[in-house]
Parts: sequence; structure tokens; C-alpha cells
Amino acid sequence: MEERVMLRTGMDVYGADGDKIGSIIEVYDNYIMVEKGFFFPKDYYLPIDAIEGVDSDDRVYLTMVKDQVLNQGWDAVPDFTATTTTTAAGYTDVAAGGTDVTRVPIYEEDLSAAKRPVSRGVVRIEKELVTEDRTMTVPVTEERVRVTRVEAADATATASTADAFQEGVIKVPVSGEEIDVQKSARLAGEVVVEKEAVRKEKQVGGTVRREEVHVDDATVAGSSAQSSESAGKGA
Repeated sequence: MEERVMLRTGMDVYGADGDKIGSIIEVYDNYIMVEKGFFFPKDYYLPIDAIEGVDSDDRVYLTMVKDQVLNQGWDAVPDFTATTTTTAAGYTDVAAGGTDVTRVPIYEEDLSAAKRPVSRGVVRIEKELVTEDRTMTVPVTEERVRVTRVEAADATATASTADAFQEGVIKVPVSGEEIDVQKSARLAGEVVVEKEAVRKEKQVGGTVRREEVHVDDATVAGSSAQSSESAGKGA
């Protein structure tokens, strides 16, 4: 079985001795175009059959050492006309030894799920101001006046002429307590609202596309094979 190698632009090319020659800048049917150097680049046109293989790091190795490659006269454009065979994905398949291979990519779609947050509504907590009448009992103190006339203990005592027979008003202050109602706010409690994330499973679906390949062999060899197969079935 022939070893298949996949070539694309940008891959580095090395000689059989491990020395780097340059990088692929174009892939054609029968050769690759390699640019050598950076400040003074030079192009080389290496035939496909000079390729030994490609390693896991996408490095292309040739069947000859670097000096041999540079002395093969491959710095000129080949005489034959070649067209680029780069596929839609940017690759060209060849078989080591120069055999051309056509590869037809087949695509299909897969489903993937992406989650996004959505609103499920709101929970309203409304506070209403309620007025109510409330009474309380508070003890208060008041002074009361009690007037008592007391007879003189010594009836023969003589009163002072300055105080005798004088009119006037004597005021005795009387005190009491009044109540002023004051209001103050206090914390009576609280309402706790908790949100809990509940995980559940949902099934989602969609329509996906895929490509199927149907080969219609219209060549002479293919028609002969179909005719022979039909004759065998009739027998």
C-alpha cells in the first residue's frame, strides 16, 4: 500500500540530512513551490516524487540531502503546465512516488446545546401601611389642696398689729402630670425570600444535514463491468 502524504502551504521542507530548505508557498499537481531564505528569498520547484514523507509535526522530508536539492536545477519553473490542485480545505493529497489522488470531503452536522438565561417572571412582595388605634394605661400624679382651719392653741396670745385685719390673696401652686404620646419605630421582624436553583433535564432537537456520495461510473470500463454483472444475473 502506498503511503499517503498531505501537503499544504506553509509547511517546512527539509532535506534527508535534516537541514531546512524552505517553506511551501504553493502546491501543484506534480511539484511544490518552496521559498528559501527570508531577506533574499529564492523559489525552488521540487517534484512530488522527491518527497519522502511528512512527520507528525507537518515537516516535509525529501529523498535527498539539502545540497543535492539545491544543485538539481529546480530553481526554474518546470516546462510542463500545471494547475493548482488545492482543495476547498486548503490541502492536496498525493501518493509518495508521484501518483495523484483526488479526495472528496464529506461533511455532516452535529447538534450542540447552548444554555442562555431567560426571565420566568417575578415574585412581588408588597408592604401595606395599616393604621390601628391602640391604648395604654400610664400612672400620673396630681396635687390636691385640702384646707383645714385650726384654732389657736393660746387664746390669750396677741396678734401683730401689722398682720391684723389685712385683706389679700394668698396663692398656693398646685402641680400635676400630663401625658404626651410619642411614637418610635422598631424592627418587628423580616420576610426572607430565598431563590433555589433546581436542575432538570429537557429534550431539544433539530434538523441536521449530511452529505452522501453516489458514484456514477460512466467510463467504458465501468459500463463493461455493469454489463457483465447483468449477464451473469440473467444466466
